[in-house]
Amino acid sequence: MTLSPHIQTTVPLAAGLLAIVLAGVIWMPLGQEPNLSLPEDSANAEPAGPDADTVITQGAQELLARPLFHMTRRPPEIATVAEPVPVIVTLSLTGIVENDNVQVALMKLSNNPQLFRARVGDKIQNWEISEITPTSVTVITPDGASEVISLTQGN
Repeated sequence: MTLSPHIQTTVPLAAGLLAIVLAGVIWMPLGQEPNLSLPEDSANAEPAGPDADTVITQGAQELLARPLFHMTRRPPEIATVAEPVPVIVTLSLTGIVENDNVQVALMKLSNNPQLFRARVGDKIQNWEISEITPTSVTVITPDGASEVISLTQGN
């Protein structure tokens, strides 16, 4: 009886495969369960690395912080608004008008183009006029100090 060419090549290949499987089974220890107990020294030792739950929680928080559909996947930067610098308002003397022993100081604030006419005792915002001379004006500043503003100062 002659075998077909197909069977003639298949039988030796199947026999070789069966021999390899049997060799693997022989070399592998059968019926033995792996030893899962820890050695006595390491039973009291602390774990070598961080806790798995902690690592997973930190990784999840990092993933949630990154925007999913952004090109760089970086969290958006939080813009900080700088505190506005307070504007220091100054008072300057423009001129002094004297008529019949009545003195009027022409004064101007640095943040206002309006010209103020003030006599002794008048207030311009937080400044109070305490004295007017032919060349200067003495004012009490908002912090309570006395300041002399002169026409020759170049205010």
